[in-house]
Amino acid sequence: MSKKLIALVFKKAEEEIGPSKKTQRAQHISDVLLEDYKYQISERRLRDYYTNYVEKEKKSNEALRPQLIEPLCKYLGYDNYASFVVDHPSEKEGRSFEKELRVGVLGKNKNALIVTVSAIALSCLTYFGFVNEEQNCMIWKQDHFEQTVCSGVPLERPYDELTLNEFRRISYKDSLIERKANKKELWYDKSNGQVEFFTYHGFHPENDKPLKNVTDYIFKTYVLDKMNDSLTTKP
Repeated sequence: MSKKLIALVFKKAEEEIGPSKKTQRAQHISDVLLEDYKYQISERRLRDYYTNYVEKEKKSNEALRPQLIEPLCKYLGYDNYASFVVDHPSEKEGRSFEKELRVGVLGKNKNALIVTVSAIALSCLTYFGFVNEEQNCMIWKQDHFEQTVCSGVPLERPYDELTLNEFRRISYKDSLIERKANKKELWYDKSNGQVEFFTYHGFHPENDKPLKNVTDYIFKTYVLDKMNDSLTTKP
């Protein structure tokens, strides 16, 4: 249901910046969405959408959030999602009413068709999963993720059970030493001279940088040899 939209968006990005890698196209789209439509989304998130929806065609993909669909459609030159569906009825797989409308009497008048599709769009979006009040996202809260309804706000990510349960920021030196002693993996990020430690791999929940594995050298340098500004000792 979202493959066509994502594929066309990346195709347009390639037309605008020339032949380029997926990462470069995703960054261009991210910049345009923020600059022209005031919608913030990371390059990595867009790249993941392209990988999962277009390259891998995962059947388990969740539908894109309505807040993201709107600026993507506008980027392609459409007023809204209903207008996009008029030109791409296959966007809703398994339903044929859009095709029937296009080949019928209304199909002779595109403006009338758009009005008709718009009238039924809300109910259809709900049916197909675009309007969804289920908690299919996570949001970062100080040192952990919390499950939430998708809203498009900053620091929000698609729901992932492992990340929700395992991803924590550790701010205490004693906790780091205990985790290391139990031979559990640690991950870290160093930005602006500050080192932060996490219990699970992936990306930094606030700056979106990829986390690095804590080696013995890193552990000795930033935990054992000195008290980093971001760490405190438990009472």
